[in-house]
Amino acid sequence: MDAYDFSMPDDAEWIVDELDSHRWNGKDLEFQVRWNTGETTWEPLESCKELAALDRYLTLMGMKHWRQLPRKVATRAARR
Repeated sequence: MDAYDFSMPDDAEWIVDELDSHRWNGKDLEFQVRWNTGETTWEPLESCKELAALDRYLTLMGMKHWRQLPRKVATRAARR
């Protein structure tokens, strides 16, 4: 699991469980983040670049770099 501070108060720590999907919005890339709380949010690439979860997601997708991610993708739940 990865800890990441999305400018939340110091006493609020959300832990990233997984990246479940991605989407392109023009030239911008966002990832669907599943948190330890069970919540999911869409977060920009800049917020996810340093996460080990991004490395795991790229491996799952068979990619070496985020620029290779397809413009259209099914969610991970749909691929199971």
